[in-house]
Amino acid sequence: MSKIIQAVNSMISNSKLITNVLASTSKEYFFLYNQKYKWSMRKVNLDEYSLWFYPGTQSLDELVNTLDHEWEYVQMIHYSSKDLATKESLDSFKELFTILEEKVFGMDSVLDDIISDLPF
Repeated sequence: MSKIIQAVNSMISNSKLITNVLASTSKEYFFLYNQKYKWSMRKVNLDEYSLWFYPGTQSLDELVNTLDHEWEYVQMIHYSSKDLATKESLDSFKELFTILEEKVFGMDSVLDDIISDLPF
């Protein structure tokens, strides 16, 4: 298993460490992991996801608002489920993307509220 898949699986297992999820106009989700690592993720098509890591000094807000012609100046590392080409990578990327979607729409709070109404 590649290190990036191990890292993605760790993010999934520790999803409470995923914070500050912001959506861009291109349905790309930018987020912090463990309050220090900047990432973004986009669903390219049904069977392909892209994940980027940003080691530079830009804030998430700056990254979300980066214009198309400015991306060439942004330091980043790109990972693609297509390039990794395993079922595990696709499944892991898909699960992380779902977590990001749920976080950007505040589903944790919604689901917790609904669950707390159960008569247990």
